[in-house]
Formats: sequence, C-alpha cells, structure tokens
Amino acid sequence: MIYTTPKPIGRGALFAAVVLALLGMYLTASAAGIDSAAKWAWSTNAGWINFNPSAGGGVAVYGDHLEGYIWAENVGWIRLGTHNGGSPHTYANTGATNYGVNRDPRGSLSGYAWGTNVGWINFAPTNGGVTIDPRTGAFDGYAWGENVGWISLKGGSGATAYGVVTDFHQFQIYLPLVLKPL
Repeated sequence: MIYTTPKPIGRGALFAAVVLALLGMYLTASAAGIDSAAKWAWSTNAGWINFNPSAGGGVAVYGDHLEGYIWAENVGWIRLGTHNGGSPHTYANTGATNYGVNRDPRGSLSGYAWGTNVGWINFAPTNGGVTIDPRTGAFDGYAWGENVGWISLKGGSGATAYGVVTDFHQFQIYLPLVLKPL
C-alpha cells in the first residue's frame, strides 16, 4: 500500500473556500420577499389573505424566522412576529412581547401570528402545519386561528389555483476542506 502526504491547500483554494462560506452565511441571514404573482392564502372565514400587499406590509423570510405583516380585506393586518431588523432570531412564543413565526432548517414553520381582529394564528397546529419547500420556496399546509378557522397556504387547481411562494431558497455548501498544521 502506498501512502502519500496530503499537499497543503493553496491560497487560491483557501480564498475560494472562505468566500463560499461567507456567501452561505449571507444567504442564511438575508431576507427574501414573497413573489408578487404567488402571494395568496385562503380562509373560508377570513377570505383571501395577501402575503405581499402593495401598501404597508409584506413578509420577509429568513433562514430562522418570518417578519412583517399580511393583509386580509375582511380581518385587517396580521403581524408575523415582534422582531424586526432581520438578524438571526428565534421567537419564544411565551407572551405578547415575544411571539412570532419560526422557521427550522427543513422549512417547517412554528409559532404564532397575531391579528387585532382575529387573535392568535398557530402555524403548527395539531392536524395541520405550514412548511416552506427549501428548494422552491413554495408554502404548503394549514395554519389555524380560533376566530378564522383553517388558513390554506396552497390549493385549488387550474384557473383557481392559489399559493404563497418566497424567493428565499436555502443553500447548502459542502467543501471537502482539510486543514493540516504546518
């Protein structure tokens, strides 16, 4: 059997590895919005819910949470969390000062949104739950609000199809990087 000593990594390869790692951190920390053509959810009791309203709201999707407001003509504004500013954050959801919608690395949402006219909306209820596909950005599933019932994030077919899609896509960078002390 022949053993060879690994060659030290070149400066160019090291630079490229650092740039890719920083790019991965930037993509995780940066916000993404909601597609203006795919912004609708539906609730039988609240009607159409707009995740990308043209005035005063909109949703920002981050790797670990959601921020911003959604609008429903029949029930008004619904806030997705108390945090703003986009830094990494996890909502505790223990009270009125720290509620919000969290997002795990697989795209599953949890936690609560709040609307003055509708109360709490649970994004991970029993027999429901909302996910965001990390590859396509498409929301799927059902949220639940005691005063609005089930909220569907994707449904219908043909001309009546609706759904919510973000332009946030999760990237994973794998580098076969071996560091050896000199």
